Amino acid sequence: EEILDAVLENPDAPPEVSSENPDALIRVLKNGNCPSLTARSTLGYQLGLKDESELYLRLISNTGSGFFSKEWVACSVIEQLINGSTELTSTSFKALFPNKSVNTGGFVMAVIKALGLIQPNPQNSRWHQQMPEMTFEQVAIEAMIQEEETEKMVSPKATGKRKHKEG
Repeated sequence: EEILDAVLENPDAPPEVSSENPDALIRVLKNGNCPSLTARSTLGYQLGLKDESELYLRLISNTGSGFFSKEWVACSVIEQLINGSTELTSTSFKALFPNKSVNTGGFVMAVIKALGLIQPNPQNSRWHQQMPEMTFEQVAIEAMIQEEETEKMVSPKATGKRKHKEG
C-alpha cells in the first residue's frame, strides 16, 4: 500500500521496494541432495551465508510430488528448535514455515538429519534428537573446505617455470 501511495504522489519516480531480496544477499556455500524421511524422493537444498556471519538453509527441489516452501530460514532458528531436544518429529519443524506447505517441516528435518545435526532417538525410532557437538557452523566450514579442495583440483597449478621463445 505504501508503494502504491508513493507512485500516486509522484508517478514519474521509480517505486522504492521496502523489502530486500534475501536471495541476492545470501552467498550459497553448499548445494546438496539427500533422501526424504520416507526415502521416496530426493531433496535438493542449499546452505548459504548472509553478511559473512549468518547461515541460512533452504529447500530447492524434490524429485517427488510434494510441495514445499523455497524460502531461506535462519540456521540459528533451526538450532534453537533442536537444541537439547530428544523428541523431534516433522511436526516440530512446522513452526519454521507458518501457513506454508506441511511438507516443508519434514523436508527440512530430512536435510538436517542428512547434515548430521539430528539422529534417531534410540528409545523411539519415530523421534529424533540433537547430535551433541554438531552445528550448522561446522557443516558450513566443511562445505567451504570441500569447495577449496575442489577448486584446487580443477585449477591448473602454476609451475613457476616460464616458456622462452627460441629465437
